[in-house]
Amino acid sequence: MWEELNKKAVELFQSGNHSEAVQIAKTALEEAEKEFGPDDPRVARVLNNLAEMYRAQVNYNDAEPLWKRALAIREKALGKDHPDVATSLNNLAGAYFEQGKLAEAEPLFRRSISILERSLGSDHPDIATSLNNLAAVNRAMGKYPAAKPLYDRALSILEKALGPDHPEVGTCLNNLAGLYDSQERYKDAEPLYRRALQIAEKTFGPGHPHVASSLNNLGGTLVGLGNYKEAEIVLVKAQAIIENTYGVGHPYVASGLENLAEFYEGTGRAEEASSLRARAQEIRKGLLKRREEKR
Repeated sequence: MWEELNKKAVELFQSGNHSEAVQIAKTALEEAEKEFGPDDPRVARVLNNLAEMYRAQVNYNDAEPLWKRALAIREKALGKDHPDVATSLNNLAGAYFEQGKLAEAEPLFRRSISILERSLGSDHPDIATSLNNLAAVNRAMGKYPAAKPLYDRALSILEKALGPDHPEVGTCLNNLAGLYDSQERYKDAEPLYRRALQIAEKTFGPGHPHVASSLNNLGGTLVGLGNYKEAEIVLVKAQAIIENTYGVGHPYVASGLENLAEFYEGTGRAEEASSLRARAQEIRKGLLKRREEKR
């Protein structure tokens, strides 16, 4: 019964029924505890799912004790070097990272990598995920020299394991390019963003939001390089994809218009920027009005 409830809770949450999903996940937790006892790995599974639901709602206060309890259960039941322990460490570290608790996140990601290397081997794709996570922490802390070899190793693992055109390779390329962007190394970032864009177009099709994201990344770097002509082409194309995907009244469209307006302001085209900002403002007014009408 607990497993069916757990599955139903996940499905409800994914469909947007968050409140009902959380309640059913709590019931699943109670059933699992009754059936297996409080320290069973299956209880840890339900705890982890419930914590992820809270995380998606940015409710870290309720999520954190659940992750910690799941971690303790897995360490006791499975041993401190089990891959499921690494998963729990990654979950908890990820939550710390999202809250800006970088000093707390870093050692957990390091321990996760160590466990996975021992249990899965040094070239397993799961290790690349943890390497990317640890690199992101170092980047956020301004430790750029420490972040780069982590991204490099993650990229090498993913290319070898999944092939050079896999979307996870594209994500890693974007991460490494972003590191270069942080240091204003735009010449180093540009070819990585271009390759990530090619992967996104090949994988998802030219009109997919992931392609728009890659175009925006490339556009920002082109601005940094002073290549304003191509930057405009790329940024306008990204905005067109966003509007075609979400519709002209979506908040993503408003954000894209504001980004494009910022580009025009930076290139001395104040009139065009003003027009885009006015359009974004109208979208946000409409969204606010619809929210008030629902109350």
